[in-house]
Amino acid sequence: MIEGVDYSGDRPSVAGLVAAGKKFVVRYGGPGGSWKHIDAAEASALIKAGLSIVANAEGAADGLLGGRSAGIDWARQADAHFRAVGMPADRPIYLSVDFDVTSGQWSVVADALRGAASVIGAGRVGVYGGRRAIEWARRDRVAAWYWQTYAWSGGVWVPGNHLEQYRNHVALAGGTVDLCRAKAADYGQWGQGDDMPLTNADADLVATRLLGRILGSTGPTVGVALQDTYRGVKELQARPLADVDEQALAEALAPLLQPGVTVEQLREVLASVRLVPGAG
Repeated sequence: MIEGVDYSGDRPSVAGLVAAGKKFVVRYGGPGGSWKHIDAAEASALIKAGLSIVANAEGAADGLLGGRSAGIDWARQADAHFRAVGMPADRPIYLSVDFDVTSGQWSVVADALRGAASVIGAGRVGVYGGRRAIEWARRDRVAAWYWQTYAWSGGVWVPGNHLEQYRNHVALAGGTVDLCRAKAADYGQWGQGDDMPLTNADADLVATRLLGRILGSTGPTVGVALQDTYRGVKELQARPLADVDEQALAEALAPLLQPGVTVEQLREVLASVRLVPGAG
């Protein structure tokens, strides 16, 4: 697990967070009061210190009871805010269900998450909340990223969480934070120093390795298209080349590798895949 924090107005020392062994921070942006929002200076300081950033959107704690229009508004504001401070366009935004949502309220909240998806894409919608919010979002497929809080969870953690908030209101590094842990290699983070775009040289190497592994029977035309895709998709992020999880990318592409596959299909898939550290 990877340890991190989230916080709002009472901000800790960046150096203190690093000294405490924290690796990421979850920060607010978009809806809600500007007093709790991350700005460009803070984002830069976090990144320079080696801390990753995760995007969270919250207006009022129960603001998603505003339904689809609320989700659209939150997503628009948050995406603009985080993009302005350096977030890559493919990173998720967690929308907060910061109350003990009931079954009678859930359909409205689900509509809000669908509204957010209409703005930023379903693959970038995350949800923060208690056990029921996470379970219902997964069941109804209205989010792709899951950040569960211990509140309203009865001590039960939902399998497959990306993030978990396990303790609130902790004095740390001169501020007050909530303690979080990441349960997956990719939990929506961005900004860390080794999250650099692929260079053309890296693109050629990765493309060559992939061609030898999974594209050998498709011919040179597809090979050239794959190389061009890597060069052209500027927002595709990668860890150092030695750690690229080729198998994950191979599995994502495999269903398209059949007669009649088009360059456009390959481009669409590659544009949606984020390379993450390999397991081996």
